[in-house]
Amino acid sequence: MATKRKIHVTLRGQKFEAGRAEIYDLLDSVDPSQLVPNRGKASEYFVIVGDRKLPVKQALKVVIDAKGLGLTILDVTTKDAVNLFRRLGFPIVVERGNKGSKAAIMKHVGVFDFPGSSVDDKRGLYDTA
Repeated sequence: MATKRKIHVTLRGQKFEAGRAEIYDLLDSVDPSQLVPNRGKASEYFVIVGDRKLPVKQALKVVIDAKGLGLTILDVTTKDAVNLFRRLGFPIVVERGNKGSKAAIMKHVGVFDFPGSSVDDKRGLYDTA
């Protein structure tokens, strides 16, 4: 695939052109710590840009914002993002995240130890007798 070639993309009725070099430069300048996945969910699909691995939907959101399309991250799907980056020749990797999994939650068991219980707290607030 030629690096100068641009592809025509339509996302939710919004049309724009994108080239591999343009998208590479755009994503290469982004701080990966700003690309935080949705709360409670770990990203599974990543686009490789240089030596960095970026979540595909958050990377697509950077492109959407740069193009001034006025779409939100909820307007696009992971499939939209994967298809766009594959068409541009970027490698996509799939990894299973564990954020929110039972193993991730269980590591915090016993960390907090508060006296009392919610039943006792409720009685203290609402029982006046």
